[in-house]
Amino acid sequence: METEETKNNTKIVSFENNKYEDGEIYIDDVSITYGQVSDNSGKDGEETVQEITISTRNNGVARYMNIKTDSWSFVDINELKKIIDDFEKRALL
Repeated sequence: METEETKNNTKIVSFENNKYEDGEIYIDDVSITYGQVSDNSGKDGEETVQEITISTRNNGVARYMNIKTDSWSFVDINELKKIIDDFEKRALL
């Protein structure tokens, strides 16, 4: 179980299998929206924004992840990998 120590020694933990100890604060559902200016949006000042939302939901057995977007353009697959890696870190997965 990953943890993050806070200043008063309370642990922030990932909620796993309904197990946590006294003195721990658990993270259950997480949702993060990432945004970027559209690659083909037109004139400066009139750009549209593309968003991708990654979330987790605990169904009592496991934390499932969901990705939602209307459109997300990228040229380099590493951009998408960086987003997934960032979400993994922030959501304590």
